[in-house]
Amino acid sequence: MVTYIIGTDGDAASEAIGDYLDQEVDSDDRLEIVNVLSSGADADESIKGREALEQLEERFEDRTSVTTHQFSRGQSPTDELIGYADEIDADRIVIALRRHSRTERIIFGSVSHALLQRTTRPTTLVPLPEYQPPDE
Repeated sequence: MVTYIIGTDGDAASEAIGDYLDQEVDSDDRLEIVNVLSSGADADESIKGREALEQLEERFEDRTSVTTHQFSRGQSPTDELIGYADEIDADRIVIALRRHSRTERIIFGSVSHALLQRTTRPTTLVPLPEYQPPDE
């Protein structure tokens, strides 16, 4: 049995992570799917996050144990993911990898980069389509 912490922030991330997990998840595994809202999140961001959670929940609920969480406790996504992984003693963390400009990285940081620097748990970064090679 593997307990996964899955961080998602939108439909594209949920779809890419779902495609990855299709090949990984067994019936006795446990999926803890997390969406973290920033402290200034509005209703639209909350709805978008809820939809991302539901997308993965619907995809896997007939195959394995799935629980969803939307956190809005004022912590960064990295802090929330690591804290929750510690709380439930997760075996693996899975998040989507997106491309950031230098400016975005400086201003907003990168969840994947911060997560890799701060966790000792096995972590999988699933590339979003922008990282995929073009179809030939």
